[in-house]
Amino acid sequence: MKRRICSYDLAAVPEDGYIVTDDGGETYLCNARCLCIWAVSLATKPGLSEELKVRRLVLKVPAGEELVFETITGLARWASSHALGMASRPA
Repeated sequence: MKRRICSYDLAAVPEDGYIVTDDGGETYLCNARCLCIWAVSLATKPGLSEELKVRRLVLKVPAGEELVFETITGLARWASSHALGMASRPA
């Protein structure tokens, strides 16, 4: 059985966790907070190569839906709004 360990807090990821997939494999994250911190940390990393900035990322959310992001910045923005509970608020 494959162990699913959170890439941010190194805890076991429950079945309703987040999974980010790219050409390099899968990244598991426990919850919206871990996803947000991981994505924002990566998106704002100094010296991040252009190749890593624009790689295609597929996010599987706990509800089973898959979202596609063309950049790490797009994923970081989405993750930030969801971790802060802003996604469901009117503008």
